[in-house]
Amino acid sequence: MGPPATPYQPYAEVHKDPKGPGDARPTSLQILKDSDAIGKLKGKTVLITGCSAGIGVETARAMYEAGATVFAAARDMKKLDGVIEDIVKNAQENKDGPRPQPIELHLDSLEAVRKGAEDFKQKCGGQLSILINNAGVMATPYSTTKDGLETQIAVNHFAHFLLFQLLKPLLLDSAKQSGSPSRVINVTSAGHRFSTLKFNDKASLDAWNSGEGYNNWIAYGSSKSANVLMTNAIDRKYGSQGIHGLAVHPGGIATDLGRHMTKEDWEAYGEENVKRMMATIFKSTSQGSANTVWAAVSPHFEGKNGGQYLEDCGETGLAGESDAAGTPGYRPHIYDEELENKLWKLSCEVVGVHED
Repeated sequence: MGPPATPYQPYAEVHKDPKGPGDARPTSLQILKDSDAIGKLKGKTVLITGCSAGIGVETARAMYEAGATVFAAARDMKKLDGVIEDIVKNAQENKDGPRPQPIELHLDSLEAVRKGAEDFKQKCGGQLSILINNAGVMATPYSTTKDGLETQIAVNHFAHFLLFQLLKPLLLDSAKQSGSPSRVINVTSAGHRFSTLKFNDKASLDAWNSGEGYNNWIAYGSSKSANVLMTNAIDRKYGSQGIHGLAVHPGGIATDLGRHMTKEDWEAYGEENVKRMMATIFKSTSQGSANTVWAAVSPHFEGKNGGQYLEDCGETGLAGESDAAGTPGYRPHIYDEELENKLWKLSCEVVGVHED
């Protein structure tokens, strides 16, 4: 896999001069309409992680409006029940579709991931056409999960890697039965530009073993790089069998994802710069989910064009070394096939599955 020679950017014009949340940049519902996807996902099953808050809520809302059978996963079942009730009650286009179903899923434990996947398999009727790995954490202080893994790489990457492996047979079978390829969408971040994966760097991928020299932003960048590398590997390994992978950067959105940021973290960005970004570059949650929804429904990815990093509802080009935060573009390490293979092999070992 590799970046496109000529990136496809159908929404480039409305992203040239952003005016902040609620401006002309598309919402998830607008993406559905533009893609002629309203009601078109009837008979398709979608599983989305991280649906109790933020862009996960809006992604689930859009998939429901598209007519899909939606399974919404999260840790907090009480909040999740409220989200589902709101989605059904305030639906604009879908008045008679199947009610979204909640799945309890804790990503800080591999055993809990297995339990959540089993619960889904018991309820989904053997169908899964779109897996959206949306949940994540950002800039957490050093901590480890129940499996002894550094929290950010564990939650953002390893848990979703295991979830994919457990649900892969359903994705393959659904593609074969329907004649329409399945899609795996990993929500990554421009934060991948903070760090590549350095297998001997304690502040990077090896951070689950030791907190020595730990940098919360380097660890976050490593986990977000892992999201893209996993995506590309899925497309390379399974594209010919009917599973395509896409990685999406949602953009800046004011959600509780930043709850772990310290005063020092904010100061590092600069007060005036933060104000500027929030007034211009930041998006609403519905605009933030638009890129995920575009990856899920756009005909541009129907059986083709997988293994890509997407932002602003389009493919993107290479970022300059000195480009400021908030500017578009990717770092070349996310298309490094050797790095991709190393990560895949290691991930299989960590989560306890056989390497393909």
